[in-house]
Amino acid sequence: MGRLSDGQLSEDQLNAICVIERTCSVLSLLGCVFIIVTFCSSAAFRKPINRIVFYASLGNMLANVGTIMSVSYLHRLDSFGCRLQAFLLQLFMPADAFWTLSMAVNVYLTFYHRFDAQRLRNMELCYLLGCYGIPSVPALAFLFARNKLGQRIYGNATLWCWISTDYDVLRVATFYGPVWVVILVTLSIYVRAGRTIYQKRRQLYALQSSDLDPVRVEGEAGVAVGEEATAAPEAAAESASRPVPVRRLASFSGGDSQSANSACPVRTSSPGSSAVPDEQLVPPVPDGTVRHAGTAQGAPHRVSRSARRRVHELNNAASSYAKCALLFFTAILITWIPSSANRAYSVAHQGDVLVPLLYMSAFVLPLQGFWNAIIYAVMSWGACKSWLRDCRPSRMRAVSGVVGGIPAGEGGSKHGRNKAQFKTSTVGQRL
Repeated sequence: MGRLSDGQLSEDQLNAICVIERTCSVLSLLGCVFIIVTFCSSAAFRKPINRIVFYASLGNMLANVGTIMSVSYLHRLDSFGCRLQAFLLQLFMPADAFWTLSMAVNVYLTFYHRFDAQRLRNMELCYLLGCYGIPSVPALAFLFARNKLGQRIYGNATLWCWISTDYDVLRVATFYGPVWVVILVTLSIYVRAGRTIYQKRRQLYALQSSDLDPVRVEGEAGVAVGEEATAAPEAAAESASRPVPVRRLASFSGGDSQSANSACPVRTSSPGSSAVPDEQLVPPVPDGTVRHAGTAQGAPHRVSRSARRRVHELNNAASSYAKCALLFFTAILITWIPSSANRAYSVAHQGDVLVPLLYMSAFVLPLQGFWNAIIYAVMSWGACKSWLRDCRPSRMRAVSGVVGGIPAGEGGSKHGRNKAQFKTSTVGQRL
């Protein structure tokens, strides 16, 4: 398999492309259905990061309607089916990268502007307009536009109906160009946030390893530094409404304050930032100093225990943030590097195609919904396990048997009380 022109693809090669595209489209559709069903059926999944994945999955499904058509309309370029396929791909295919930028913007707003869950939710209309509204303008314009010879912009794009090879400039200007700009902006946000986390963790580790008390007093004993790091349980999100303050001098260096499945990110600020005001780790005293061991009724012991717990929390949060960023960028790069290389090769060689690159593009582009479902499940693993347990037939029968309340034989038992407490705690954490 080597270098060929568009018209030189054999019937077997076209059939192979068709099989690849449709198989990957089905996997992606199944992933989208999983996201939509779990998000709509359980409040445990309705975290800010998952809300964005939910919105992205709607676009993924519509894009997969186009990819599952595959090469069926390449011989009927003036048909309604060809134009519909091209419109769906132009509008919804790049939207996944735009939603990833929305996630990064949430991270930025939570890190540096202290947006809480409600303010982040208010941003969703802007995200919807940006991810679906703006791309709809060229998608609709190309639907009706023709050149001087009466030929449509939408036509044969080798893999499917889309912007024809005669309009490579439009492909770059309205599709690949915006996607790569968005990828670079998203990367810069995550790099900045990750660098902030790394710097704070180094400072906190240094203090943790020292033999100093986790709390110092003002004056001769030292000055309480006002620099803090706030661990956020959600990716860009709910944490702002219930921040976990962590003092540098309290030796805190870790944390996802709720669970590992609320994977990203951590929110931090420095003294020079006005975004996050100082918060007290322990109840303030009138003169602004922190009570010492002899005057606080065991406060240093309690603070030390709390410090160790916060160290663990901030570590988990930083790890979860890194995992979230790595997963999303891996998915983006897997999707867009082969397809961009394929189009760049076609432009550089005046419409010729490299068949291996063509197959790779046919494989990765329809899979966006599948990758999103994998990331969604990883970030909500605890909620997924609870949801699967609740969906088991035996579980469904058990639930239907206690419609009127907990059975008398179980309600007063220690096991029943512990189980109820565990479930209440789990639901509270996921929310």
